[in-house]
Amino acid sequence: MKKLKNLWVENRVLFVLFITVIVCIFIIIGVCVKYFFGSSDSSYGERLEGIEKVEVTNDIKNNYLNKMKEDTSIKDVSILNKGRIIYITLNFNEPTTLIEAESKALSSLENFDENYQAYYDFNITLKQDESSTSSGFLIMGAKNANGTGLSWNNNTEVNNGE
Repeated sequence: MKKLKNLWVENRVLFVLFITVIVCIFIIIGVCVKYFFGSSDSSYGERLEGIEKVEVTNDIKNNYLNKMKEDTSIKDVSILNKGRIIYITLNFNEPTTLIEAESKALSSLENFDENYQAYYDFNITLKQDESSTSSGFLIMGAKNANGTGLSWNNNTEVNNGE
């Protein structure tokens, strides 16, 4: 017992510092775990608050698909919803030009109510296969929830010094 008392008397400052370091390490680990892993079960965190008010149901998707399939220039259409983004792919038949396809894509957004357009971002992909009479196209456009129109990517071919 005397050895233990002498050990405490001679090294009490070191013991207190060691205990303080251990406590600080536990606090740092706790803060890091809370910061990096969070407490949310969703991979989107709090970004999807209020989505139940404007949820994209199967009825809305089917309504959009049916209206797009009525157009004879559209060969195939697909729609996918992930988080706050709606992905739409439109495949066009051969005689359709790129300008016509872009205007049809823009007008197709009218099939969604304004509250959907104000909440969701839209990514639209327009496709047409290459054939003997058409060079085809593949272009993507996006509409932000706060935006008014579609922004198209640059579909210009790049010539390497020719």
